[in-house]
Amino acid sequence: MARLPRRPARPTDLFDYQQERHITPHSATPAAPPITVTDDWPVAVLVTDHEARVVEAFFADVLDELFGPIP
Repeated sequence: MARLPRRPARPTDLFDYQQERHITPHSATPAAPPITVTDDWPVAVLVTDHEARVVEAFFADVLDELFGPIP
């Protein structure tokens, strides 16, 4: 008969994470330069009629909730 592998012992102190841990300081590494974010989108983004119809078809309930029904 095959034996099942033993399970690892369960921790007895579940609040062990609150104890202080002694961490040795690492050598100082130079900080990375800040990330520059650029925006190269045009002022007006063109949307085709087909794209607008698809958005309206799938999000009609959400759009009605946000902006009210179309008069």
